[in-house]
Parts: sequence; structure tokens; C-alpha cells
Amino acid sequence: MSSLIVEIPQGKLQGKESKSILNGQKYYSFLGIPYAKPPIGDLRFQAPQPSEKWEGVYDATFDRDACTQKDLAPPQAYSGSENCLFLSVDILQLPNEVRVPKAVIVFIHGGGFSNGSASQDIYSSDYLIQHDIILVRFNFRQHVLGFLNLGLPECPGNAGLKDQTLAMKWVKENITHFGGNPDNVTLFGISSGASSVHYHILSPPSKGLFKKAIIQSGSALSAWALTLDPKDKARKLGETFGFKGGSDQDLLNFLKKQTAEELTGHVMEMIENLMKEHPEKGINIPFAPSVEEIKEGAFLPELPHKLLKTPDPLPIIYGVDEKEGVMAFFIHQNKIWDLLKTDFSIVLKQYFDIDSARLPEVSAKVKEFYFGDKEIGPDTADHLIDLFSDIFFYQLYEPIEFVIDSSTPPYVYEFTYSGGLNFVKHMLSAIIKLDKGACHADEQGYLFYSPKMFPNPTLEGDDLAVIQNITELWTNFAKTGKPSDESIWSPSTSNQPRYLNINRTLELQEGNVYGTRLKFFRNLLEPVAKPYNAQWAVSTLKTGVIQKLTMNPKKMVQ
Repeated sequence: MSSLIVEIPQGKLQGKESKSILNGQKYYSFLGIPYAKPPIGDLRFQAPQPSEKWEGVYDATFDRDACTQKDLAPPQAYSGSENCLFLSVDILQLPNEVRVPKAVIVFIHGGGFSNGSASQDIYSSDYLIQHDIILVRFNFRQHVLGFLNLGLPECPGNAGLKDQTLAMKWVKENITHFGGNPDNVTLFGISSGASSVHYHILSPPSKGLFKKAIIQSGSALSAWALTLDPKDKARKLGETFGFKGGSDQDLLNFLKKQTAEELTGHVMEMIENLMKEHPEKGINIPFAPSVEEIKEGAFLPELPHKLLKTPDPLPIIYGVDEKEGVMAFFIHQNKIWDLLKTDFSIVLKQYFDIDSARLPEVSAKVKEFYFGDKEIGPDTADHLIDLFSDIFFYQLYEPIEFVIDSSTPPYVYEFTYSGGLNFVKHMLSAIIKLDKGACHADEQGYLFYSPKMFPNPTLEGDDLAVIQNITELWTNFAKTGKPSDESIWSPSTSNQPRYLNINRTLELQEGNVYGTRLKFFRNLLEPVAKPYNAQWAVSTLKTGVIQKLTMNPKKMVQ
């Protein structure tokens, strides 16, 4: 144990030896490393500050606290603390044994910008580490503590995303001490973690901190990934505390006096109130990334669509799961059938700002396409899941389309495997039954060993084959920018769209994910709708202009 010491500029770290559940292989973990000062007191709601040096040897053999949060599902327990800005590094070889610096993968966890952490209980690197990469995971501030935006110097917004940027800077400056290559970093995330990755591609402060990206089931254009009215949400939060009014500064001073646990609890109360006011929206995420008023040092100075200018030529993997809509269906399930029978357009209005004159016509066509003459109800749940899946992918397809004719066209995949380690399907199994297909973020269970979710996984047969397939693809991409030989998986272009079907076997498919359904959805909606979370959408790289989605889709504006 005493030999597992790595020295970085902040001080010495004592790591621990781990053993992979996959094959018994030894690897080394350095857990709970502080990358920022605790964001407490006057630092609450502000951008993070780099951690200070320490004396002696820091014990990096165990995970520290997650960031303050409360479970969405019963028993809705509190966990974590404000002193939570820690990261972990997993390596296969000790630094003094490394001859050629290793490729680095930096992972951003999901959780709707409200929950989650980077702990080994959920994201153990046993499966990925076998491919001799370095894996970095980190915590970042959640919900109001990470995303309150009052447009003030003491509360400019997006603190949680700025935490992520600082963690990535830490990697850039320190990963050589672990045998890593700071010039070969791949950023990788699932769900809201994927949206975070896409934000970093767009955000000026994150430029140059990574070379490749893997975006799984989310983007900066996802409807739930942006708060359009952050000050209104802040006021609503204050109201749950009994705040009677005053200036933005008064509100900030008031919220600073509340405990982290009180803030977390009142955010949950606010979510419940929003669900009662807008049941069609399911779980409303009130505190998510938002555009910043103070432009100097801003993480998000403009709407995501406006930042979708010609991007850096990054190699990117984009992907979704076969049944993405299961998560949305789960969120809505208790009320969705009555809502749809009363007003079917409600499912479209949740995600798109559709021209009101065309809304009845559009809703009727969508209903006919997905349900035909079948009655809307629990017996047609699969049809509704398909609709939600298509809405979800529609919001991801735009960033794919934007880079599809760039110098580095994207790799696109669909994860379709249903086995013993499907992560979210297992998590929701007591609430909703899905016999076939993979739902939102299910591939997570084949990328990470999760002792909390699957304490004794059966690592054999098809499950093992999927683990080996997907971890090899992801780590090959991290090392070289190519996940495989092109005969197995080649990039998608506008002239030849294609995607990899990831299952027990790997099959390269021609066309787009959700093929005919995506075509129907785009042809119907693009002339009459714009995404819920922004006013702009992209045409193509070739034209170099932005297309406003109005009644006339061909009207172009600079």
C-alpha cells in the first residue's frame, strides 16, 4: 500500500489497489481527490476555485461525499454535502511503469442535473480499465446549488458546469503524474452527462481541454437541458421558503442563509408544484444550465443553437437507445393516458413551440401515424414509447446533422441489447415492465460495474459479449479517434447515413436511427415548429447560415 503514492502539485496522494470483478486483474484507484475549494459560505453559487495544497499524504483510498441531493423516488432520502468537489483517477499501471502516456477518458455522470455522483458504487471502472486507459470521474454541484442564475457577480449561473470545466483543467494539468496523456483526452457522458459533454463542445471556456467526445442519449438541445427563465425559477424557489419579495440581491442573500438540505428539500417541493401546474411536462427540471447575463467568463454566453457555429473538428460518437421513450413514459405514466385522451396535442406542446394555427392538423397526423385506429391507453404503451423515443432523438439529431459533413463526420449508434445489466430498465423494473429493447442509458450497465445496482453480475454469455464489444469500441475511440475498423463501424455522412446497431453482435446499418419514423417526424414538424428550448435551428454546414423554423422553412436569415 505504501508504494501507491503519486505526487501532484497540490501534494502527495495515497491510492489503493483494486481488483476487477471481470477478470481479477489488478488496477489502482485514487479516490476523492479535491479539485476545488469547498463551495461553501461566500463561495456558494459562484464559480469554483482551484483546490489548495495540503501537507503530508492525502488519503485517496475512499470516495468522499456526493453533492447535496435528495432521491426522486421513495424514500427520498437526503445524501451528500456542499463539500463535494472531488474526482477520482483509475489506472492499470503505476506511473513509474508507464513508458508511453495513456489515453484518458473523463466521464460525466447523469442524473438530470439534480442527482448522482461519480462514486465507485455506481461507476466502478472494472470493465473499461481492462483496455489500458486512464479513467477520471468527478462530482459537480446539483440542482439549485449548481444552477441558480440571478445574473449577479456572486451568482452568474452554471456553477455546476463550471465545476466540470475546472475538473477538466485539473486533468489537463495533473494527469501526466498518473501516466496519462493530457493531449489525448476523451470527454464522455450519458443522459444529462451527455448534454454536459455537448455543452463543453460549444462553451468557450472548455476549448482545448479535450480532443474527442462520446455523447450518449442527450445533447445541449434536449428540451430538459436548458432553463429559459432562471430568474423566474429562482423566485418560485424563494416563494416556497416564504420569501416575500425584493431585489435579486435580496433573494440571493436570503437563499445563502438556508442550509443545503433545506434548499434541496424546497427544490423537490418546487418540482412537485410544477408537476401539479403542468402535469403534461412530467418531472420539470427547474434548475438546469441557462444563458448567462454576465458575458465575461460565461460558460454559456448564448443559447446553445446560436453556439452551433462551425465546431472544432472533434471526432464524436453520438448514440441513443432503442426505447429512449421509456424514461419519458415512466415520468408521465400515472396521468398521461387521461391527458392524451383529453388533448393529444399536449404531448407535442411539451417539447415544441408549434404554430398554433397548425397545431390541430399536426397533432392529428402524429396521432394517426403512431396509433392508427387503436385506442390510446395502456395497451398501446409501446406506441407512445416510440413517439417519445422519436421526440428525444429529434433533439439529438440536429447536432449530428450539423457535423455530418464536417472534416470529422460523426459515428452514430443505437443500443438495442436487452440483458441482465440494462441499467435504467433494471432501476425502473418495479414500476414499468419492458420485455424487449433497451431504454434510456441502459448501456451504462455494460460500461461500468455498479456494485450498488448489480452487486453480483453474471459475467458470461451475451452480457459478457456486450461488455467486451462496447468497452473495446469506446476505448479504441479514446486511443485513436476510431472505434474500430471501418468495415465494422464507419462514420455517418449526409450522402451515406449509417449507424452501428450494438447488441450481442455488431451490425452496421444503412440509413438513420429510427429511420422512417425520424423522416416522418422531421418532415411534419420542421416547417411549423421550433425546439422548446430555443428559437433557432441549424440548416447545414454547407450553407453556413442558420435557418429559422417558421411557417416557411426555406426562409433563411444570417
